[in-house]
Amino acid sequence: MTLRLAEIIEALADAGHSQLHGDPQVLIERLAPLEVAGPNDLSFLSHPKYFALLAQCRAACVIVSPQMREAAISRGACIVTDDPYHYFALVTQLWKRAHVFPLAAQIHASAVIDATAVIAPGVSVGAFCCVGPGASIGAGAHIAEHCVIGRNAQIGSGSRLSPRVTVGDDCRMGERCIVHSGVVIGADGFGFAPHDGQWVKIEQLGAVQIGNDVEIGANTCIDRGALQDTIVEDGVKLDNLVQIGHNVRIGKH
Repeated sequence: MTLRLAEIIEALADAGHSQLHGDPQVLIERLAPLEVAGPNDLSFLSHPKYFALLAQCRAACVIVSPQMREAAISRGACIVTDDPYHYFALVTQLWKRAHVFPLAAQIHASAVIDATAVIAPGVSVGAFCCVGPGASIGAGAHIAEHCVIGRNAQIGSGSRLSPRVTVGDDCRMGERCIVHSGVVIGADGFGFAPHDGQWVKIEQLGAVQIGNDVEIGANTCIDRGALQDTIVEDGVKLDNLVQIGHNVRIGKH
C-alpha cells in the first residue's frame, strides 16, 4: 500500500502549518531514516546534528524545519513544518491507520466472562481471557489473548490491551490507553511489618487508578496502594520493564 504526498498533507492539515515543496502526486511506499531512505520513501530531519545526511539522502521527500528549507529544496521534495519530529510522529500514526486492517469486534468462544461483567458495544475479547465479576469494559476496547480483568476492574473506551495483561481487582484504567504484553496492574505492593524476627504481611487494600491516553510498556508492573490508590494520571508514558511502587503518584504527561 502507498500514500501520495498530497494525501499526507491533506490528512495532517490540522497539525499546524506545513508546506510541501515538490510534486504532490509522488507515491510514498514506506517511512525510513535519512541514511537508508530510498527514492520511494519519506524521511525526516529534526535535529541539526544530522544535517550532513540531508544532502546525500535519496528519499522521495524529507520533513524539515524552516531553518532547513533551502538545503532541503536544493536536494529535492520536502515538507516544511515548525516541528518536524511532531509531524513525523503524526505521519507514523497515519501510516499505521492506512496499512493495518482493523480487527472485528468479537468475543472469542474460549473467553470466560462473568455474568455480572458489563461489556460495552464494539468490544473485542480474545481467546482464553478472563473477565471477573462486576468488571466493565468500555466501548471499542480491545482485550487480546490471555488477559485477566479482575473483580470490579474498569477498562475505558478505546483502550487496547496486548496479550497476557493482568488488571487486578478494583483497578481502573481510562480511555485510549495502550498496554503492552506482560503488564501487571494491581499486584500487591511490597509491604511487611517486622515482628519478633519475622515479617508480617501488610495487606494492600488500595488499588490503581490510570488516566486517559496512558501507554505502558511490556512487562511493566504497577503495584496497588497499601491504603490509598497508586495513581498514574493522564498522558503518562512508561517504557518496558518499569516498576511503579505502591502509593506512587505520577502527574499528567
